[in-house]
Amino acid sequence: MRVGPLAGILASSALLVLTFPGPDMGWLAPVALVPLFFSVRFQGAGRAFFYGWLAGLIWFFVSLNWISRTLSRYGGFSFPLSQLPIVLMAAILALYPGVFTAVVPLVKRAGGPWPAIVLPSVWVLTEVARSRFPAPFPWLILGSGFWRTSLILPLYGVVGVFGVSFLSVLAGVVLLEAIESVVDGNRRRLLTRVAVLLVLAIAALLPGYFSGDEGAWRPITVSVVQGDFPQEIKWEGSMKENILDTYLGLSAGAALSGSDLIVWPEAAVTFYYQTEMDLADRIRNFTRKENVDLVFGSPAFAIRDGKVIYLNRAYHVEPDGGEEWYDKIKLVPFGEYIPFHRVLGFLEKMVPGAGEFASGGMKGPFTTPVPAGTLICFESTFPYLAREEVRRGAGILLNLTNDAWFGKTWGPRQHLAASAVRAAENGVPLIRAANTGISAIFDRKGRMVKSIGLFQRGTITATLETGGKRTFYNRSGDLIVYISAFVILLFALRKLSVTRRRPWKIWKDSNSP
Repeated sequence: MRVGPLAGILASSALLVLTFPGPDMGWLAPVALVPLFFSVRFQGAGRAFFYGWLAGLIWFFVSLNWISRTLSRYGGFSFPLSQLPIVLMAAILALYPGVFTAVVPLVKRAGGPWPAIVLPSVWVLTEVARSRFPAPFPWLILGSGFWRTSLILPLYGVVGVFGVSFLSVLAGVVLLEAIESVVDGNRRRLLTRVAVLLVLAIAALLPGYFSGDEGAWRPITVSVVQGDFPQEIKWEGSMKENILDTYLGLSAGAALSGSDLIVWPEAAVTFYYQTEMDLADRIRNFTRKENVDLVFGSPAFAIRDGKVIYLNRAYHVEPDGGEEWYDKIKLVPFGEYIPFHRVLGFLEKMVPGAGEFASGGMKGPFTTPVPAGTLICFESTFPYLAREEVRRGAGILLNLTNDAWFGKTWGPRQHLAASAVRAAENGVPLIRAANTGISAIFDRKGRMVKSIGLFQRGTITATLETGGKRTFYNRSGDLIVYISAFVILLFALRKLSVTRRRPWKIWKDSNSP
């Protein structure tokens, strides 16, 4: 491999890593792929695929290396051995950017407006594919990099996270062509590309300018309790009453602040709420005495097809004694199931508990004072789950999670970023309760109102506006995905029409230079 392409691969890998938490330089998203474009634009499809795959391998391996901590600390892996599953996982995830870069030379040779519309479309479809199948993993979506940028947050409510990905790649393609224009001395083309970049910047900021406060707002006061119990001791049988005492004590203080709803994290209750009646009654008595709704996580079990299955459950307990629950649908890789099982299935015997959980089914929002859609842990990274909860009537979103597995790594903050994006996409507040942090309350615009840091114990309370108009994204969904598919279809039809006239051209385009 020549030095030039290698430099582009390494540069894009580094920029992609820097875009997401922990470095959290989301403003790099539009330029992150530009060095890689330079490396692959004149290559054949096979080599372009390899370059993109290699860049993706480095990116995912570095950005997801926090998973190795979970494997080494809780799975008994040595540090070197814990890297092997991450390499395998990164190698599979890297196939998606590899597919993207494989088409870059073909599209670049088409010229005209095609690169600016086809390449963002291909990128979006690779992200959607990664988010849906075969083992869904919607982590590190390029468009989520702007989660802390208040001026850009309203854009999520129009086009969703995949739409922001589209615009980021589009900006990168236009920037590439602007740089090419400088090198070629084509001033007219340069001015055109600079004008396009300015238009894109203005378009990205416009939703924030026009986002008003129209609608009938209904306030709700919500408290989050973060118990901060280390994973190493949390599941010891002797701890379950101590943990419950802590949560009830912290919640009593929150109830005094006038909370309508108190939220505990995923698996905050470490006993089977459905069977251990003495402990369960303490929770019921608390909600009745304090006249407050409570949502909390607990392990659960059920009989399915004659077999006992285990579920990750969220309960809602009302002051009048009413109860309802939601069982998690999307399970956590390496924690509740082993992704890419045909390749990584051997880990099932090496990681305690992996593969033991079953998925639940979609239900309507909880009947809290403002209807609440519930997302347990990993589910907050799936745009369509949050959108569906709001479409079913949820006025707020809850994210119950336990990121204690990840320690003080990039993992908890990468997970936190998804919460801001889900709130901004749907125009509803999101309340995030995490066992060891980061717990946070986001307003309906995706702005973080309050938070509790990693490995701290405490409560936060905020009064939030709910109601009003649903966002365009919530009403319309991922239109950008259908637009992207249509653009790619048009481009494919164009290539086919050219091939019919010149049947040797498709072979030449695929194997040049």
